[in-house]
Amino acid sequence: MGIERGGGYPQNHRVKAEQNPGGVGESMAHQGLQIWGDVKFREDAVVGAGVKGSVVGSGKVIVQDGAVISGSVEGTDVRVEGEAQGGVVARGQVWIGPKAKVKVRCSGRAVRIEPGAEFRGELQVG
Repeated sequence: MGIERGGGYPQNHRVKAEQNPGGVGESMAHQGLQIWGDVKFREDAVVGAGVKGSVVGSGKVIVQDGAVISGSVEGTDVRVEGEAQGGVVARGQVWIGPKAKVKVRCSGRAVRIEPGAEFRGELQVG
């Protein structure tokens, strides 16, 4: 996984907890951040960054407006306000906001697609 800063691919250094007091979840909410590789969360997550890969959460996952995920987004409940180019898979509910774009597939026990949302692909409910 790499983070874009000025167009380069920096080396991945180990970060101690005291060097990242806001936590990973908070830093993922900053727009303009670009991540290469899959991202996995053990808790609820809010993603405002661009991710060149998939986002997998063990809890609720929210993709903020302006965030672009090139892979799929998976979680217990998933809310997309940005863009999920590889689809959405939820074990519970999926909510696709009015400015959202979801491609490939959408799967969940309940799916809500707001007017204005763009969805292209396969839909599985149940």
